[in-house]
Amino acid sequence: MGLTSEDMECCVCLQSYSRRDKTPRMLHCKHTFCGQCLQALSRLQSGLLMVCCPLCRWITCTRASLPIAGSLWVNTDIWDRITERQEEEEQKEKEENLWMTENKQTQTSTQCVCPSSRNRSLWSKLRTFLRKLRFQNSRTRH
Repeated sequence: MGLTSEDMECCVCLQSYSRRDKTPRMLHCKHTFCGQCLQALSRLQSGLLMVCCPLCRWITCTRASLPIAGSLWVNTDIWDRITERQEEEEQKEKEENLWMTENKQTQTSTQCVCPSSRNRSLWSKLRTFLRKLRFQNSRTRH
C-alpha cells in the first residue's frame, strides 16, 4: 500500500517524520506518531508508561523503565520512505533552481515573479492550515 504525503507527517504536530528527532513510532493500535509527541502524550501510572492514542483512544502501556524510543517499534514503511522523500525533494529543488536560473536569463528588463511558484507556496500554506483546522475540529468533538 502506498503512503501519501499525509502519512509522512505526524498528525499531532503536523511536522514531517525524520530519522533523527521526529522518528515515526507505532502504538499497539498500529497508529503512528513522532516519538516527541508520544513522549509528550505519555503518562506514568501504576509503574507503567501509558499513551492514549489521539485517533482511536486505545491505550498502549510500556515499562516505565524504558523511554518511548526504547519501547515502541519504528514504523518501517515510513522509515524507509524518509530517505526516498528527501531525495525526491532535493531533486525537485534542483529542478526548480535550474528553472529559476534559466528563467532569469530569459527575463526582460521588467521584473516579474513567477505566479506558479507563488501559487505553489500559497497552496502549501493553505493545505497546512486546513490540516490544522481539521485536527483541531476533530479534537473538540471528542
